[in-house]
Amino acid sequence: ASGVQAVSNFRPVASASIYYKYARNGVVWDMSCGYGGRLLGAMASGSVAKYIGTDPCFETYEGLREMEADFCDLSDMKVEINECGSENFVPGEPVDLCFTSPPYFDTEKYDAEPTQSYIKFPSKDAWLNGFLRTTIINCRSCLKDDGLLMLNIANVKTYQNLETDTLRVAFQEGFKIEDILLLRLSSIMGGFKYEPIFIFKKR
Repeated sequence: ASGVQAVSNFRPVASASIYYKYARNGVVWDMSCGYGGRLLGAMASGSVAKYIGTDPCFETYEGLREMEADFCDLSDMKVEINECGSENFVPGEPVDLCFTSPPYFDTEKYDAEPTQSYIKFPSKDAWLNGFLRTTIINCRSCLKDDGLLMLNIANVKTYQNLETDTLRVAFQEGFKIEDILLLRLSSIMGGFKYEPIFIFKKR
């Protein structure tokens, strides 16, 4: 339908390139798995020893497990999928890279389950602190000292300063910005739309 933003899949080719450069043949945590674009990219990159994923949606979780089964013979990568939100999870082992594209507050609605972050945290402040901040804290607790946190997140109509708030919260929780990548999205009026991927390291 026109005038609304559909839930989109992170391009596997883009995620494979990111994993190839930044995963260092280590353990990665995808905090908001979504439809599996980053899972496929991790498999294709050849640079991920283990992919840990979290997503609270039951149907998405089931789909990710099916995807894992379909492609397990094509990759030696270990896969661990957890049916829960990233605000309620910390990997049980040191992680080299935390990389995801979280739902942009209430812009991408994957389901109407009460576990969805936009339902659990219905206001911007509640979502920022209850979901995003807690996720960032969980990332810091599991990341190795030289590990990276990478977030693809952008301003949207219902949260027009989401990028600034993300940078502020990450700094408050002990991260410093290392670099910003630009992820190219769809073509618009002969040009392209870009979204940032913020790269953080522990301070």
